[in-house]
Amino acid sequence: MTDPEHDRETLRRALDIEWRDHFQTRRQTWKILEIATLLLLAFILADRHLGNPLAAVALGVLVAAISVTGLVATVHHRRAQIRKFTHIDRLEETLGLHKTGLLDDVHPPGRFEWIHIVDPRRINTPLFVLRGHLAILVFVVVYTVFRLILG
Repeated sequence: MTDPEHDRETLRRALDIEWRDHFQTRRQTWKILEIATLLLLAFILADRHLGNPLAAVALGVLVAAISVTGLVATVHHRRAQIRKFTHIDRLEETLGLHKTGLLDDVHPPGRFEWIHIVDPRRINTPLFVLRGHLAILVFVVVYTVFRLILG
């Protein structure tokens, strides 16, 4: 026979692990955007220092690839976040935390759709990060094309 209090402690630990994993994933999502932003700045500074359009293209391709990787990783993290909150919700329910008035205003994240990127009414961390990566990608492509045309 299992001890109900031992089971509750196991569930509480599982809930703690799920929340910690969520915060770690969120940190990783932000870190990728930080890296892409720093690479964008390095790209611009290197281009100004080198003054070589072909080097600008090579560096631009690198920054664009990092930005695309960031887009993909952020979408993956959003999907993982949705699964994570499903687990959290089940654990909270089992622990009896879904009582009226306790967590009424807490809702799991909604499904991600690519169209949400251009919907200004949609505001959440993953969309902000996606928009950041998209802005970096567009900037690098436009900058690199102009750099090639203007020399």
